[in-house]
Amino acid sequence: MGRRRHRHLVIGSERFRWWVSHRHVPLPDPGGAAGTLCQEVLVVAREGSPGVIRIFFDSGPDRVVGGGGWGAHEGGVSRVRGGYLNLHRPAAVRGLLEAALADGQRFGHAAQVDGWRFFDGVAARLPAERREASAGPSA
Repeated sequence: MGRRRHRHLVIGSERFRWWVSHRHVPLPDPGGAAGTLCQEVLVVAREGSPGVIRIFFDSGPDRVVGGGGWGAHEGGVSRVRGGYLNLHRPAAVRGLLEAALADGQRFGHAAQVDGWRFFDGVAARLPAERREASAGPSA
């Protein structure tokens, strides 16, 4: 398997590595017809610390994740009723990481947290961006 491409983020004296991925999670169905749930996952590792924090965004009612329509791109998450985050954007990553840490998430193990808990607060603090211009990993 190829090496994962990651980006760097510096906050104060701490350095972080981060990357975004899209995955499909099987949904069990007792009737035998299992479906899948789309997820965008932001993974953040603090240099010099074991473990990572995974901030995931599940698709669902009012929730659109990368490639799910309504203009979402790989790494983009939005609510149908409004709000948008580009997980390739360092400002969005910093906002989500700071929110997760303030919520009590810590490095040292593989922490997983539902990113929708932080979505509204982080999206409200970021300046708007044009979705057409944000289709790639550049910020």
